[in-house]
Amino acid sequence: MVKHLKFLAAACLAAFSAAPAAAADNFPSKPITIILPYATGGSADMLARFAAQALQSELGQPAIVEAKPGAGGVLGTEYVARAEPDGHTLVVTASGTMAVNPYVYKLRYKPLEDFQQVTVLVDLPFVVVTNNEFPGKNLQEFIEYGRKNPNGITFGNAGLGTQQHLTQLMFARAAGIEVNIVPYKGSSPAMNDLLGGHINALLDNTGVQTPFIKAGKVRPLFVTNPERVAALPDVPTAAEAGLPGFSAVAWFGLAAPSGTPDAVVEKIQQALAREFGKPEMKQRLLDLAMIPRVSTPAETTARVQHDLKTFGKIAKEIDLQPM
Repeated sequence: MVKHLKFLAAACLAAFSAAPAAAADNFPSKPITIILPYATGGSADMLARFAAQALQSELGQPAIVEAKPGAGGVLGTEYVARAEPDGHTLVVTASGTMAVNPYVYKLRYKPLEDFQQVTVLVDLPFVVVTNNEFPGKNLQEFIEYGRKNPNGITFGNAGLGTQQHLTQLMFARAAGIEVNIVPYKGSSPAMNDLLGGHINALLDNTGVQTPFIKAGKVRPLFVTNPERVAALPDVPTAAEAGLPGFSAVAWFGLAAPSGTPDAVVEKIQQALAREFGKPEMKQRLLDLAMIPRVSTPAETTARVQHDLKTFGKIAKEIDLQPM
């Protein structure tokens, strides 16, 4: 009888251990949907489509991108938090949705508890640009103008409480200046006002600003990446421009609902790592001012934890209250 019970226990353990492997072997069993929690047409949309193509190529099932924008990425992200945890529904994540939004919105999801982080795909630095009429032609002149004219620089961003907004606050403190921050609902209206001379400067991601910089429509002061950005080789880093120690980088990645089998998450991550590791894909991303940065699930989770602490500190300092 005892031997029989031991046999049953061993059999159950073996079956339990084999379940995740079997789930990965059978994955994907249907099309994969990548939820884009932002409006179409931006950097995240482009990256989501690259990821969909990569998964379809590697895993042999169709992969589609479905946009569910709203509330700074909250609506689409929340949708995936409640999705079936089988790997067939993923969400485009960002430092904004995972590490900034918890301090801006009263969320119904928790970034670390409700998601299995799959990977970071790219880093996306910011760049500070001015219109061509602004008297400061470099960062030092910008700072000097700001010190002589407290709150005299109108400094736009893509939205109140966004990572761009918090990065502006970090920058102003590091530079020792007071600026008049002007939040917009997206990069496009902010850019229109910059070109129209209604604001002096804008902090935006390099992917959006690169075409304007190359066309000479705006004047770049510095990138927030620790190293220069390949698509903008002539634009200095903050340290090179005279503000050592300052850096701030956004990122985009993918996550699955919590409870998705680890073996399935690993299979998705490895498929993306293979495709995003190809030289032609790396160059494609670099040309778009994105920095390829594929990470493991554990590394991605650690990055979310780090960013939550960083932005939590800033939110506390400025007494940012969730809406």
